[in-house]
Amino acid sequence: MKNEEIKAFFARNKCKVFITLIGLAAAVLMLSIGFFRTLLILLLTGVCFFYGSLIDKHGFKDANKLIADFFRSLFHRN
Repeated sequence: MKNEEIKAFFARNKCKVFITLIGLAAAVLMLSIGFFRTLLILLLTGVCFFYGSLIDKHGFKDANKLIADFFRSLFHRN
C-alpha cells in the first residue's frame, strides 16, 4: 500500500482504528495486570476525562462548584 492509500484508509476509518486500539490496550492491560486493576484504571481515566471536560467548558471554579452541587444533591437529607 502506498502512503496516500494508508492515509485515506485512516481518514475513512479513524473511529474504528481508534476504538480498536483502545480495545487492544484494554486487553493487554487485563492480561498483564488483571481485570479489576484494569477496571480501576479505566474508571479513573473516565472520571478524570469528565472532570477535564467540565473545566474546559465551565472553568476551574465553576466546575468544582458543579461537582460540589452534584454531591450535595446526591446526599441531601429531607
